[in-house]
Amino acid sequence: MSSAMLAVAARNAIRGTTPRRVALVEFFGIGGTADYTDCLARALAGRGIEVAVVTSTLFEPLRPDPPYEIVRPFAYASTQPKARKAMQLARALDPARDFLEHFQPDVVHAQGTVLPVIERFLYRGLGMATVCTVHDARAHERRPWLGSFSGFYGGFDRLICHSESTKHKVIQALPGARIDVVPHGVYTPLAGALPDGAAARQQLQLPSRSRVALFFGFIRRYKGLDLFLEALQVARSEGHDLIGLVAGRPLYDVSQRMERARRDGLPVAWHLRFIAKDDIATFFAAADVVALPYTDTSDSGAFELAAAFRKPVVVTNAGGLGEAFARYRYGALVEERSAAAVARALMGPYPPAPPPSGDNSWEAVAAQTETTYQEALVVHG
Repeated sequence: MSSAMLAVAARNAIRGTTPRRVALVEFFGIGGTADYTDCLARALAGRGIEVAVVTSTLFEPLRPDPPYEIVRPFAYASTQPKARKAMQLARALDPARDFLEHFQPDVVHAQGTVLPVIERFLYRGLGMATVCTVHDARAHERRPWLGSFSGFYGGFDRLICHSESTKHKVIQALPGARIDVVPHGVYTPLAGALPDGAAARQQLQLPSRSRVALFFGFIRRYKGLDLFLEALQVARSEGHDLIGLVAGRPLYDVSQRMERARRDGLPVAWHLRFIAKDDIATFFAAADVVALPYTDTSDSGAFELAAAFRKPVVVTNAGGLGEAFARYRYGALVEERSAAAVARALMGPYPPAPPPSGDNSWEAVAAQTETTYQEALVVHG
């Protein structure tokens, strides 16, 4: 049989294995990955697939009446110590597995991992095809007790990455992995309409005429807060009226950075808390530009949130951000990871925003994800 005939036979086999029922597993239930899970679940349900989301008591759909089932085996509080959370997660595995055995999905789709040392036991020996979306190619901070990310990913029939950059990272650790690239969906369901910019600035006590750069989301070391503050210092030294708006919950101690910024007279408005969904639009409405000066990453949901609000973004060329910017093309991609380069980019101006391409609408993401499911079913047999 020729290679062309084999390819046709493979395509026909895939077409005949459309999944009817899928379980999405996102244990922790908060943050960008939880929002991604909700958006994907809705879009898959829109394609006629019966979907269940296996998650935690903290999970909240973006809109009421989700068209999918929600199961919450993981009961915890975000304020609990890490060891307590890990113990609660371990206890959630048996009820989660019991649900999967009862629901009998064609595909179990893990939304990445936070604690692979524990989560991997859910997927061992399942009689269903398994897929995992690699939201993070590796742990952002070196914490050996989390377990091996690559070891976790290696146990799945098929993987999804959001960029060629992330795929390359995964293949370096898992040369034989079967990987599809599916772009991160743009967060239009999370964005909503922007309120009036002047009213938003008044609410956040920001001056009406200054240029405002927004640094948004969970604050982790790799997201480049230090570089952002240094860029504000450069802009100030050059006489620019640029204010930093930092909004999100820190996942490390930033008190010394705040004190240094205060001592140096940097104009920064700090909102160091988890930003509730109803408040997100206020911060984006107040901003002229969104700053993503990452020092390292796989991909960024914050980028897709800025794109949903149609705000210009300034991004460093880290991980998959260059590919995301090539799709969006509004703002600036900073090749040189320096404070001066970021400061120049934050001041603009930028070419007009091109119309949305639709390449990473949730409908498109769901269609590509369903193709991955079909391929996983063929691999699984």
